[in-house]
Amino acid sequence: MAAVTATAALSSPAEASGIWHPDWRFCNKCFGLVRNLRQVHNRCPAGGLHVIQGWTFRIPFTNSTDHHAGETAYQQSDWRQCSSCGLLYYHDFPGVCAGRGSGPHTGVYPQNLLWHDRNPVPRDFQSAWRFCFKCSSLYFDGYQPNRGVCPGNPGWGHAAAGYLFQLEVYSYT
Repeated sequence: MAAVTATAALSSPAEASGIWHPDWRFCNKCFGLVRNLRQVHNRCPAGGLHVIQGWTFRIPFTNSTDHHAGETAYQQSDWRQCSSCGLLYYHDFPGVCAGRGSGPHTGVYPQNLLWHDRNPVPRDFQSAWRFCFKCSSLYFDGYQPNRGVCPGNPGWGHAAAGYLFQLEVYSYT
């Protein structure tokens, strides 16, 4: 019974309902996370279009319009996809968007829920994803000292702050 209780305590609202966005991908030019790339919102801070590579990730989300809906001790909400550049960014701090001429990111619902700071990192999850406090996007920080291209920190790359996020690998491509 204790194992069942512990498992239930770790479940998130999105996990319990099975609501996930699959098909999130790493851009090898800016190191950001993008999904459903279309010409309309596919503007990479490194110039041109995002270039995806590597694994495919899935991220839980909530359709709630309540601010920070679905957050838990190990899951942060209010992450949205920018409708101008396609990157996943933290809505509390709209940051800088390459698709809007260095204006702030603009996003739409739903709120994506990102796992963070779980130790050990669960099987089939990739760690080293960070919030950039210069542009407010999520980026992969596993290729240090290279930190990708940040529109809010030209020439220097992304600047990490806050949680260490972990994304579930949906498929190994």
